[in-house]
Amino acid sequence: MDKAELKRIVDANDWLWEKWWPALQELSLEQARQEVGGSFSSVLETTAHMVGAETVWLERLLGNPAASFPVSPTDIAGLYKSWQLMASRRQNWLTTADPAARITYNFTGGTATNTVSEIVLHFTSHTHFHRGQLASQFRLQGLKPPSVHFIGFFRL
Repeated sequence: MDKAELKRIVDANDWLWEKWWPALQELSLEQARQEVGGSFSSVLETTAHMVGAETVWLERLLGNPAASFPVSPTDIAGLYKSWQLMASRRQNWLTTADPAARITYNFTGGTATNTVSEIVLHFTSHTHFHRGQLASQFRLQGLKPPSVHFIGFFRL
């Protein structure tokens, strides 16, 4: 993957987030916190995990191998602010990112080394996985999730 492709993958991920944030922000606090099941029991917990994971990966990419999950805000508005800050920092990082660079980081069980491209593919895949869970969590509450897909970014 070259630098332009790396940026397009991250841009597509951010575009999907921007399509989801309005629906997330329309939820009442009760809807966001309602336990409906999944890897994380509520929309709020799932979204917090997604934002937290992307934040940890960015910290690792920025040279903080011991990055850990940040303390999550307790509402969607706070998560959106955290995501905006992280996404802006990530876009800045992309200007100098080397897709082939190798990043060593800590994780439960030891250390690992991956290329920047592998990490970007991982965190975008991880977010897609949990975005599907968000869609299910919306439907379990009788709500309509956004109908938007990764390939849609590339059709623009």
